[in-house]
Amino acid sequence: MQRLRAFMQGRYGVDQLSMALILLGCLITLVLSLLRFPFFWTDFYRYRLQQLPGAVPLLIAAWRVLSRNVEKRRQENERFLKAFGPFLETCKTRFAHWQDHDHRYFACPTCKRTLRVPKNRGKIEITCPHCGTKFKRRT
Repeated sequence: MQRLRAFMQGRYGVDQLSMALILLGCLITLVLSLLRFPFFWTDFYRYRLQQLPGAVPLLIAAWRVLSRNVEKRRQENERFLKAFGPFLETCKTRFAHWQDHDHRYFACPTCKRTLRVPKNRGKIEITCPHCGTKFKRRT
């Protein structure tokens, strides 16, 4: 463990962009392995060619993780988060809602804020605490 810490000293490490590249590489590899391309070479060459596009994002991610140019990698990650941050937040929120089995989530028709109400209460009247709008929904 000490050797790994010593090796990683001064290197950038893993961030959101690196994780996205790793996921992209795995996804590309998975999709291409499920597809059957009509290659006329042996299966060995077909397998190698199918794995190449998925390896590119993985190699870029490994290069970023091991880079010593910390400031440049930080700027790249900031640009990535600026472009994809809202999408990532939406995915996190939807995943959290999906995991919550005790509540339903509704958007207020007036202010569009998300409201959490208990599940299995039948048809109830919901009052938005932000704007005071009342609306009925089935939970």
